[in-house]
Amino acid sequence: MKQGPVFLVGMMGAGKTSLGEYLGIQTGHPFLDTDAAIVAQSGKSILQIFQTEGESAFRAMELACFETISSESQWIATGGGFPCHHDLIDKMKSLGTVLYLKLEPEELWNRLEKDDSRPLLKTENPIEVLETRLKERAEIYEQAHFIIDGNQSLSDLFQEIEGLGLI
Repeated sequence: MKQGPVFLVGMMGAGKTSLGEYLGIQTGHPFLDTDAAIVAQSGKSILQIFQTEGESAFRAMELACFETISSESQWIATGGGFPCHHDLIDKMKSLGTVLYLKLEPEELWNRLEKDDSRPLLKTENPIEVLETRLKERAEIYEQAHFIIDGNQSLSDLFQEIEGLGLI
């Protein structure tokens, strides 16, 4: 694995956690999911944090989570908004490598439509919500060192990442 952490960024439903877990198993390097770390640290779900403490508190927790990440080789799946606040995209790029898993809103919705834990998508037009969020974040995501099509099998993603010299 390339020296230092590899951060997986992209929209909710892009497969960052699934890919990070797979990469960790295949390579033997540690895997960290920032959302799972925040849930474990706070003892609350992401939804509970947003409802009781607000988005700004959650974003502060993301920053605190980032500050605990070492420069060791590891796979890190970030929350969808993680790179978009507190200049975290720049901080991630200086600490390691950033890989953007890019998918179209329709494909994201196909993956998320049965997920009841996404209150943002409980609307008449969830694809429009995904399109809007993606437009807001695309400029940040596209600052990644590498952009790959996330609409592939885990083994194909592994091979593509290996071809980039990250494994």
